[in-house]
Amino acid sequence: MKTKKISVDEMKQTTLDSYRKKSSPDLILQIKEKSRGRRQGIFVAKVLGNGEVDFYFVYFIEGKEKSKKIGRYGNSNQGRLTLAQARTEFRMLSSIYGSGIDPKLQEREKTQKLAEEKRIQSEIEKKKQLQGSLGQLSEFFLDYLEKERSKKHFQNVRSAFNNDLFVIDRDKKAADITKADIMQILHLIVERGSEIMANRMRSYLSAMFEFGIRFDHSVESRQRGGINFSIETNPVSSIQKPVKNEKKGKRSLNEEEVRIFWQALDKSNMWISRINAFKLMLLTGSRVGEIAGLQWDEIDCKEKTINLPSTRTKNKLPHVIPINDVMLEIISSTPKLNETYLFPAENNLEPLKTDGFSQAITRLLKNTQIEPFVPRDLRRTFKTLTGKAGISKEIRDRLQNHSLQDVSSLHYDRYDYLKEKREAMDTWNNYFVKILSDEAN
Repeated sequence: MKTKKISVDEMKQTTLDSYRKKSSPDLILQIKEKSRGRRQGIFVAKVLGNGEVDFYFVYFIEGKEKSKKIGRYGNSNQGRLTLAQARTEFRMLSSIYGSGIDPKLQEREKTQKLAEEKRIQSEIEKKKQLQGSLGQLSEFFLDYLEKERSKKHFQNVRSAFNNDLFVIDRDKKAADITKADIMQILHLIVERGSEIMANRMRSYLSAMFEFGIRFDHSVESRQRGGINFSIETNPVSSIQKPVKNEKKGKRSLNEEEVRIFWQALDKSNMWISRINAFKLMLLTGSRVGEIAGLQWDEIDCKEKTINLPSTRTKNKLPHVIPINDVMLEIISSTPKLNETYLFPAENNLEPLKTDGFSQAITRLLKNTQIEPFVPRDLRRTFKTLTGKAGISKEIRDRLQNHSLQDVSSLHYDRYDYLKEKREAMDTWNNYFVKILSDEAN
């Protein structure tokens, strides 16, 4: 198709209408308005073969002619441009060109920038869709606790969450949980008079959000379908404990109380499994759940050891407890009522439940002169009295499977200390026999 170039002093409506009438299918009329000066650009209208008109901004970069389409002539209500509107656009482009910028390049860069912004926004929206809620965070955290922490701890956290967590909408994004939300949860617990429970809940929530911060960089995030939480800071960290000076347990039984307690167990009508479980707690200093859940295959009478697997210890480390003579007597006198559990519940289907031990002690102490105590105080009693028996703190810690945090213990010391623990348990055996016979100092 041929192009005929026409130069006019000024593009007027009459000029435009006149040339539109001259349009023909095999000819393009290119009407150029005379340049008004250097770096002003040229206003151009192209009359196409069908009578349509396109406006252009023509300019030069390094002597090379370039053009940028302004728009098509027509009714502005139809998204087209009037001559006046086209001229306004021309002046804007002329201003850009006059400042030394290539208008076409600028538009390309602007388009690319908008496309990049759109892409980023799309990624944000996609990430937002995959962003986990408070409900999901609590669910994933509880799954983690069930695998990595003790059964008792898992149950405590699950119960606390079921009771108090979802005063906040469970569908709210975990990253959107604020300090005010946490305060609301804790305030309701304190209001009902459970201040210590509020302390516990604060600790559980803080651990949950720390878990959420780490989760995004874990393999589990991919295993969970790419869900992430995008938690930048822990909303619990700046909240003080509801009870600042929470009293820690200090109760331990002295030698006379141990003797009275032991005698009371022997005279009681308590279930034999529970009696012997109490005795082994006192003799080993082990946690309630570790003794209540003892299994026959964890006991090696030939080697005289109790071998707790990592799945049943608080610190997830296997633990070997040497069996001394008093312990062996207790174990040997325990009837084998269940093929799996040393201390089965009365239904003979499961081990003794840990929550029944406190009630059993309360009932037992009614007929004694012993001050009240709880099952975990037996662990503290063991620690105290084995010290009096002359056993070093290091070996006492190892006998109770405490997590040793010094660098040497954590990274270098792989010795099992079984010999030293055997000697210590024999020392404790001799001291304990004296306690029962009222010969200990």
